[in-house]
Amino acid sequence: MTRLELVATLRELGLSQAEVRSVLNRENTMAEVAAIHVVALDAHITTLQLRHAVLSAIAAGDREEPGHMDLLNRMARLSAQEREQIIDDFAARICDGLDAEPQLRDRLRGGGRQLPDAPTQEQLDASLELSEMVQDPEFQQVARRAMEQSSSGQTMTSGAGHYSEPDRNRLFAQNLDRTVGAAMREGIAPNSPRAAEIVDRLLGNPGPERRTAVRDRLRAHLDTGIDERLEHYRQLLALIHGQQPPSPRAALYAWLADANDAGAGPQLVEQR
Repeated sequence: MTRLELVATLRELGLSQAEVRSVLNRENTMAEVAAIHVVALDAHITTLQLRHAVLSAIAAGDREEPGHMDLLNRMARLSAQEREQIIDDFAARICDGLDAEPQLRDRLRGGGRQLPDAPTQEQLDASLELSEMVQDPEFQQVARRAMEQSSSGQTMTSGAGHYSEPDRNRLFAQNLDRTVGAAMREGIAPNSPRAAEIVDRLLGNPGPERRTAVRDRLRAHLDTGIDERLEHYRQLLALIHGQQPPSPRAALYAWLADANDAGAGPQLVEQR
């Protein structure tokens, strides 16, 4: 390949005149310059994919309100990094000043980056919806109240060990889907022997007083109601991260409450 042909090829690949000159003068190797461009192209491709998701949402015609259109217009101009920053800022605001703030913030973000390197269209749509969601002042208030309760409320775990209250709540939430969620997906009935084993393992072989406290707290959660927007937020995070969506919290609590009562014998059930 002649020098002139090499210059033309490198320019066609998007290298600047300065970069071409550095390659020709052997200041940088071709591999080094190409590696830099691969990173830049990856970021650009992701940005274009996200903009495609925004335009698809507009083309679908289900966000015609002026407020939605203004938001979509702004989001179409965001890079992937800027879009992730929206989620980070949301988590920081919601958890500001709460006990164990870093853990709560990571829990609200779902941990890790928001999108994989090669997201599916479904993940892109979920990212778009999540970005809209966290900029809604009403949802911000809902999330703040939930984080305050998680930070200061009493947990349903045994409370053993050196973990802080928010840490115990976080671990309990993780174990809840891992144990009760798995049981529900297997079709295990809450009044079965296997359900009794799951409750004992999850709650640490609780005695009558412990079962009563857990029963009362579960029923209080169910009576108050679990905000569907928070449930949907968790579902979107799981979808973005390529994880199995968690079971609805209300269904988990109902199964656990029934299994807890079934394993406690008639004395506890009569107190309901």
